[in-house]
Amino acid sequence: MILNHLEVAYVPDGRGVLTFFVLSGFLITWILLNESRRCGDISVKNFYIRRVLRIFPAFYVFWFLHLLALALVQRALTKSAVADYASSFFYVSNYHLALSHVVHHSIAHTWALSIEEQFYLFWPLLFAFYQSDLRRFSRFLIVVICAIDLYRIVLFFGLHVTDAWLNVTFDSRVDHLLVGCLLAISLKRGVLPRFWEFIASRLWVSAATLGLIIGSIALNDHYHARYKYAVGFVVDPWLTALFMVQVIALGRTCLWGWLNWRVTSYLGRISYSMFLYHGFTNRLAVYLLKGSPKFLVVITAICLATLCGTAFLRLKSKFPGTRNVAAPLQTTIQPA
Repeated sequence: MILNHLEVAYVPDGRGVLTFFVLSGFLITWILLNESRRCGDISVKNFYIRRVLRIFPAFYVFWFLHLLALALVQRALTKSAVADYASSFFYVSNYHLALSHVVHHSIAHTWALSIEEQFYLFWPLLFAFYQSDLRRFSRFLIVVICAIDLYRIVLFFGLHVTDAWLNVTFDSRVDHLLVGCLLAISLKRGVLPRFWEFIASRLWVSAATLGLIIGSIALNDHYHARYKYAVGFVVDPWLTALFMVQVIALGRTCLWGWLNWRVTSYLGRISYSMFLYHGFTNRLAVYLLKGSPKFLVVITAICLATLCGTAFLRLKSKFPGTRNVAAPLQTTIQPA
């Protein structure tokens, strides 16, 4: 997202958010599955406590500092600014953006966090209801994902709904989170073992999946909205889910081993804060290096975002279930 918002050539728009949704759905569900297996049930209360401690402190510090800086610059806030910040504060900026089409003041990216928080409201309750019958749960998720795909296609081709609505609203994007959820449940159930062994034990298959993702990005750039909403938003989450399994299972190979480097893992730990502050750090890098080559601006922006992420890095909560997700997944699918 940092590179995309700096308009680096060939960096696809929206790919980071889509991957973020699929990965988030997978990780949250994997954590709940482990808790359910270990304890026989999940604590919905602890789930919400973990999410609050993980997300709210960094977000509301960011929100307050951003609003304070704007107030100092503009003195009197416009009605538009008040609406923007109010919607962001209550995690409904996605629908505010969809209806107003433009959100100013560098907080437009909070629409993705709004979808996440809206997902967290219902997911632990739904999981608690279905946790004793994962097979039935899987069937339910498949039906819901297919229904949302069809719903989005009808919105675009039949009702001519705006791109803003289709891109940023919960009802149009939650299927991408649910694909990650279904992936976690399928792996935990151990369904289709030969399929998973095949795709996750051969480097050439992982390279082929990456090629399909790149091909889909190219088709999206060529056909734009027609492809994006009829095909891209349908197949890309599944390709992303498959690719996630492959790079985790092949994490010790020469091709994907860099994903387990210390620096990569560290960036993953601070990625949330980097995401929050990247709008500010991108602008600061552009301002400080005005007239400099693009690669220097990009490097500076990444370094500044990393500093912000490091500054807001905090210890994980004492509630269990957030550590070492990749390790149990690697024991579920072992490369040949």
